Formats: sequence, C-alpha cells, structure tokens
Amino acid sequence: MTIAAYQTLYESSVAFGMRKALQAEQGKTDMQKKIEELEEEKKDLERQVNELKSKCDAIEKREAERRVVEEKKHAEEIQFLKRTNQQLKTQLEGIIQPSKK
Repeated sequence: MTIAAYQTLYESSVAFGMRKALQAEQGKTDMQKKIEELEEEKKDLERQVNELKSKCDAIEKREAERRVVEEKKHAEEIQFLKRTNQQLKTQLEGIIQPSKK
C-alpha cells in the first residue's frame, strides 16, 4: 500500500473512532437523563405508597373504633332484651300463679 492509502485509512479510522466516541457520549447522556427520570418516578411512587399506607391505617383505625362501638351497642341491646324477657317472665308467672290458687 502507498503512503496515501495508509493516510486515507488512518483518517478514515480516526473519523470512525470519533463517531463512535460521540455516539457513546450521546448514549451516556441519554442514559443519565433516563436514570434521573426513573429516580423521580420512583420518588413519586414511594410518596404515593406512603400516602396510601396512611389512608389504609386511618381506615383500619376508624373501622376498629366503629366495630367497638357496634359491639358495645349490641351487648347493651342484648342486656336490655334479657332484662325485658326476665320482666315479662315474672309478670307472666304472676298472672299464672294467682289463677292456680
């Protein structure tokens, strides 16, 4: 090969190397931008998770309190019905007993 051919080959390879280096740099920049976007999205999703956990905890607490109130109300109603039943039994026995005498 002649010196001119080697020089052309060298220039061509240098140009190729520069193109590849620029492509790699551009790819690196794009990747860094994508990483930043994904990290921001991750932060937003973590914030949403925390908000939803807080809401879930608040709902669970509210429902537990409601359940306690309902159970107390139910127990009071059962006690009331038992007292009423006992009073009615006593009255009924009072009505039936004098009849037998």
